[in-house]
Formats: sequence, structure tokens, C-alpha cells
Amino acid sequence: MKRAFVLSICTGLLLTVSAYAGEITNGLEITGGSNTFTQLQIQRANTGASEDGILKMHVSLREAKNLKGYGFVLNYDPAKYEFVEAKEATGNLMNAGSEQQTLFLSSNKTPGQLSLGAMKVDGKAASGEGTLVELTFRVMGTPISTDFQVAEGVLVDLDGKIDLLSNVEIGNLKARPNDFGLGQNMPNPFNPTTSIGYQLPEAGKVKLAIYNLLGQEVRVLVNEAMDAGYYTVNWDGKDELGRQVASGIYLYRMQSGKFAQSQRMMLLK
Repeated sequence: MKRAFVLSICTGLLLTVSAYAGEITNGLEITGGSNTFTQLQIQRANTGASEDGILKMHVSLREAKNLKGYGFVLNYDPAKYEFVEAKEATGNLMNAGSEQQTLFLSSNKTPGQLSLGAMKVDGKAASGEGTLVELTFRVMGTPISTDFQVAEGVLVDLDGKIDLLSNVEIGNLKARPNDFGLGQNMPNPFNPTTSIGYQLPEAGKVKLAIYNLLGQEVRVLVNEAMDAGYYTVNWDGKDELGRQVASGIYLYRMQSGKFAQSQRMMLLK
């Protein structure tokens, strides 16, 4: 089905950007303008574990110059995601320095494909960086960045010149905690294995190790740089040499930056 985004050019010319089966650039003359190096970013907006299965994402631009309008197609897996809503973000880049709202359009007539576009109608242009759109999806499972692809897009500057949207970055879409945390292992007591959950609100070096009651290090489960997110690691009750440890109480400690926390657990045989 035909979908169209109308982008207003400062000369008064109206350019219709039509998309057939996701081809938003069909029939367009890519003249090259001010936004050759402009980057589009898609990042998770809501933090914390979303128990209701809602994923909110922000679409932003960086290094925009004299931007008059944009349009792009976002592809996703309709078996994993259900599109809910697309709306302009509060204080979005296109409205910067203007009290007049942009003409914003979205279309989701094809499953797994979302088309978005907007134009400024006040004769002005937007420059710099900022958020454009907030997207809301219902999601089944854990969202990952490779679930979304920007098929194609265009950026139109104040002079009516068109650049292809070729610089795209899709960030980590996993839920981002608000605080550091180290959970109680499950099950506890355990035999022979147990799971330990922990969370990171920011990227950094993480060490999570098992100790006996004498304070001796028994096993290092995690010792690496990690992204923000929720994680789980398993311990099989063995030491660094692969030997089964004795029954009893053990401590496990997580450290990341200035954060450190310890918990107790019991191995029963």
C-alpha cells in the first residue's frame, strides 16, 4: 500500500516522499545537502524491568544542520513486537526555537514496518542534537538492538536538498536498572547449583566472587567490563580448580566501581 510523507521545502515546493514496500527513496533525487554526517540514534527510553512488557524507545538526531524535515522506515519482527504508539518527544529537536508544532506523520499499515516523518512549517530549520520521537511497543522476550533496522531514510534541509540517512546507531535495548544491586541466590540452600542475580545502572568493571567463612577466595564467577543491565550467573559449587567444595555457608561479593555488596548462601549435600 502506498504511504506518503509530505516534506515542506523553504522555497514553497512540496516534495512527496512515497514508500512502496519500504522503499521510501523511490523517485527521489538525492541532491546532497547539509546533513551528510547527521546521525540517527535509537535508544531505550524507560528504565527498570518492565513487567508489563512495554518497551519505549527514543529516536534522536546528532549533528543536524538546517534541518527542515525527515522521513525513514523502521523494520522490526512483528512476531516479537506489537506497535502501540509513535509520538513526538517533549521538547523535540524539530520544535527547538519555535512555538509552532511540526507536521508529524506515522504509518504502521504493513506488519513489522513503521514509517515516520515530520516537517517544520514555520519557515525555520533545526540544528544540533536532540530527541525526535518516542516509540512504544509491546514486547515478548528480551529486546535486543538487532531486532530493529532502519531500512532507509532521508533528511531535507532548509534549501530543499536531500541527504540519505546512512549513519544509524541502535543502542542497547535491554532494561537499565536505576541502582546497583546484588540479589539473594536462588535456590538457597542449594545442591548442586544456584543462580545469583545482579544489576548495573551503568557500564563498568564487575567482579563477583565466592568466599569461604575464613575470607579465602573460592571462585571468581565474573571479572570483566559489562554494560548496564540485569544479569544472572550460576555457581556449580566448585572451586577454581574444578573441585567440589564442602557443605557449609559461603559468602559471595560483588564490586563495581564504588559499589560493593555481599550476601550469604548455604550449600547442602
